[in-house]
Amino acid sequence: MKTEIFKKNIKALKGNDFQSLKRKLSRIKEIKDYIYVFDKDPLNCNICYKNLKNIYKDPLKELQEKIEIFNKKYLRYPVLFFYGLGNGIFYKNLLSNKTHEKVIVYEKDIELIFLAFNMIDFSKELSEGRLIIVHTKEVNYVKADLTCSLLGLFLRTYDLHIHSHFYEDQKKEIQYINTLNSKVIKSIALKQGNDPIDAMQGVEQFVLNLPKMLTHPSFKELKQKRANKSKNAILVATGPSLQKQLPLLKKYANNATIFCADSAYPILAKAGIKPDYVCMLERDDIVAKCFDNDFGDFDKDIIFILASLAYKDSINFLEKNNRKYILVSRSLPFAYSVGLHDFGYVSGGMSVAHLNFELAQLLGHKNIILIGQDLAYTNEGKTHSDGFLHESYHEGDFERDHGKYEILAYGGKGYVQSSEIWVLFKQIFENLFHKQAKIKIYNATEGGARIEGTIEKPFKELCETLLTDKIKKPFPKLQKLKRKDSNELMLQAYNKIKQYIKASDKFFKECKRLHKALNNQSKIRYTPQELSDQIDTLKTTLESQKYIFLREVISPSLFHLESTISKIYVSPIHNDSDKQNKLTAWILAHKTWLEDIAELTLVQEKALKIAIMPLQDILEKRKLI
Repeated sequence: MKTEIFKKNIKALKGNDFQSLKRKLSRIKEIKDYIYVFDKDPLNCNICYKNLKNIYKDPLKELQEKIEIFNKKYLRYPVLFFYGLGNGIFYKNLLSNKTHEKVIVYEKDIELIFLAFNMIDFSKELSEGRLIIVHTKEVNYVKADLTCSLLGLFLRTYDLHIHSHFYEDQKKEIQYINTLNSKVIKSIALKQGNDPIDAMQGVEQFVLNLPKMLTHPSFKELKQKRANKSKNAILVATGPSLQKQLPLLKKYANNATIFCADSAYPILAKAGIKPDYVCMLERDDIVAKCFDNDFGDFDKDIIFILASLAYKDSINFLEKNNRKYILVSRSLPFAYSVGLHDFGYVSGGMSVAHLNFELAQLLGHKNIILIGQDLAYTNEGKTHSDGFLHESYHEGDFERDHGKYEILAYGGKGYVQSSEIWVLFKQIFENLFHKQAKIKIYNATEGGARIEGTIEKPFKELCETLLTDKIKKPFPKLQKLKRKDSNELMLQAYNKIKQYIKASDKFFKECKRLHKALNNQSKIRYTPQELSDQIDTLKTTLESQKYIFLREVISPSLFHLESTISKIYVSPIHNDSDKQNKLTAWILAHKTWLEDIAELTLVQEKALKIAIMPLQDILEKRKLI
């Protein structure tokens, strides 16, 4: 039984994420476990499981009750999650409310999805991405991340609703999905950052580093000259397992491109293994010490790739020993707004290991091999390889984390102890690997945690089968910009930042004016609705391209504040009293919101005035301003 409705629904399942479901549904020839029980009233249809159990006790009554509950309590929710598809009629009705931008439905039984797709035309809702059906056998962290990311600012409104009493037998699976989604939501919130001071430091250091960035080779130059020069890349991290891989890495160093983390660089130097690229992502001063050394001729032909928000000492240590480096901007709002596009952009993930993968991918490597990527403690509680500079920094970590973050071990046998941040790093890796299909990613760590999306193979086997030929090293030399082009870009950046300083002052004053109005300290008395409208206007201003430079510093606070306020936004209104109460709560919540963004705007303005000085000095010396 495959109706025209089924064919329309199947056609509407677009995108890679639905191909597996599409294949499963297309393979079904007949229904074995379920019978669709028709009624004169098409809304009163039931489904019977193996002639033993109905999905509904009273289909029409349950439908009406459920519609009433959701119209009363969840009318304004943009995203809703459900376990159980049932006959599908409820979801068709629910999606008639355009406020529900996404409805995610988990269903264990593929036959039930097949049955519903034959009876209900969901083609419009499926093609628009408003209805998302998830076969529970496909649920994993990556899938959960994709679906929970749809919540956006409404993370705190998440709840997993059970479709009907029929599904209550599946409590174990419901609990698993709910727990997984809750972990993912926590991870999404963590990725947004919770420290505007950290973001501020990044913006400040990016501006301070502009003269250095614009007098060194660009990221565009790196990609143009060095893409597709090598088929194989080895990414070196500093997990405890690294030490055992060093002899093989030394033997095959000229047969692959070697990317290493900043903390792995002194370890490789000691072992006499020359990496092609040493990368740094962090903005703090701790990692700068990885470059506080002098390895003489060893550094010849190594390119140090640093995020343009790196701490000044990192650059000073590189320059002290004449090392070749480039600064590349992360795809963050402030750097992007300045418009120096040839010098960016990388997302970088949350660790230098993620940056290494991204660079290896951008430079066209077909096979990427991970070593030292344990993301877990050893049985003795060790965190990193021998020779790791910051070992003392991690003292006591194992005792604090022991038993809290147990994850599947490399090879899939048993479990290992990890930490909250390593689990997050692992999940970011898995998302990155899921998003690409062209590169083969091998995990040759031979220890630590399993990273889904990689092929686990011994490093020796990969060296012998993939790294069979030497490659031409050193890679082509990189040229810095001509002085004329460098001057032009520095002047462009300077003028942009000066504009931002003026715009910050203007925005700060508008925040203070509105804050006074919310506290009834303004000469003009506004109605609650007028105040709400002014809040919306200010938000629209903040979201405009003109103020994109503020988002990086404001975003962490903004995200968490907006997530909290989202509970007020979705609360229902049934009468004038509800409306007034909601409006009052909305205005009160935005008092804190305004205080925070006003303060952050002022702090950023002051920081920019100081950070722009090195750029201003060089432009004055060159008589450009």
